Amino acid sequence: MKIRKPIRLLVLIISGGFILFAFILYATIKTKSTNISEYAPYNSWVGKTVALDKPTVLIVERVKISEDKNYPYSLLDSLHPDWQYLEEFEKAGNYTKVTTFPAGVKFHIKKAIQFTGGVSGSSTPIVFGTLLHNGKEYKVGYQWGQRNIARYMDKIKECWHFHRAPWQTRSDNTFYSLRDAKWW
Repeated sequence: MKIRKPIRLLVLIISGGFILFAFILYATIKTKSTNISEYAPYNSWVGKTVALDKPTVLIVERVKISEDKNYPYSLLDSLHPDWQYLEEFEKAGNYTKVTTFPAGVKFHIKKAIQFTGGVSGSSTPIVFGTLLHNGKEYKVGYQWGQRNIARYMDKIKECWHFHRAPWQTRSDNTFYSLRDAKWW
């Protein structure tokens, strides 16, 4: 009877320690996200409906950065940094091309979210919204913004730059500061 109590306590402590370790491991390696809609340059576009000034391609990615099932598609245009890899990624099975939209398609920008990988630590901002074409709605994400590694390593807060998005009339060469993704 006296031995059972310490054994139960030991089993309880070991079980609790294992559960705590599993929780900490999960929290560390999961992808983190945070809303960055209020940060420039996103705050100038969120909530607006814009016309895309160039043809765009609607794709489905095999492995998505965002786990938001409400936005199953991604959008690419000829000025996007991943454009040059479109055919290669399609052949490898990373992308499935759904359709191509002409210039002039309407895109309602709903929000901007920053995703940070728990393993890599790299951050990816994505603009989410609804694309309207021929009476159909497509819920899409558009990866917009890259961290300049040299500025980031030099601890310069304004280290984010943005390629010309298909809704912009000209390039913006300003560097911006964005908040890193939160744990929850």
